[in-house]
Amino acid sequence: MIEAVIWDYDGTLVDTRQKNLNVTREIIWEVLKKNYEEFPVLLNLENYERAHASCVNWRDLYACEFQMDEVQTDYAGSLWTKFQLLNTSSVNFYNGLAKIIASLGNRYRQGIVSLNSLAIISDTLSQNGVYSYFSTIVGYEEVDFSKQKPDPDGLLKCLSHLNLVEKECSVVYIGDHETDAHCVFNTNKLLGEKKIISVAALYEKDGSIQNWKHQPDYAAFNVSDIPEIIAALN
Repeated sequence: MIEAVIWDYDGTLVDTRQKNLNVTREIIWEVLKKNYEEFPVLLNLENYERAHASCVNWRDLYACEFQMDEVQTDYAGSLWTKFQLLNTSSVNFYNGLAKIIASLGNRYRQGIVSLNSLAIISDTLSQNGVYSYFSTIVGYEEVDFSKQKPDPDGLLKCLSHLNLVEKECSVVYIGDHETDAHCVFNTNKLLGEKKIISVAALYEKDGSIQNWKHQPDYAAFNVSDIPEIIAALN
């Protein structure tokens, strides 16, 4: 039986693409003192999305695309919350997801494991009236910079907050990036059982997952697929 539903945040619950691009441009200037126009990846949203999809996580993106060393990357990470809060770009829940979260909240505990900031996530959930449906939120601050997804630490911490690490049950984790499926694989491997079921959030995505090394268990091509998948699992 499914005991809980855990979500990724960026690209899964909300469309943060443009805001994250804007914030990354600002951080690049702050850390490297270089205009974003010097980096092709930051010229437009299409380039940014393509690079993001090809990288393991934000640290990998910063190292590959901006040639940041470890110290610079750590500094960039420490600026994320500040610059996110200062940036006024709007973000929106994917259409219909708020109602689905409310509906699932009547039966399942819900959590979030994200590479974004706890403060940013909490603020967005509150603005959309769904904060009360989440039992726990694990942002990047709760996980060591060197242990971010696809390492299992964030998911394990979420399971611990929900008191589900030792309980015999299944959990669904929904994410839009190959890193999320990889994180589920690593977590299940560490637990020694198929405890977490991965669902790829592919709505409003143009990319294919055929080349993903770690395939999800299910794929949601529309927001409405999510409750149907969970219902079928139970």
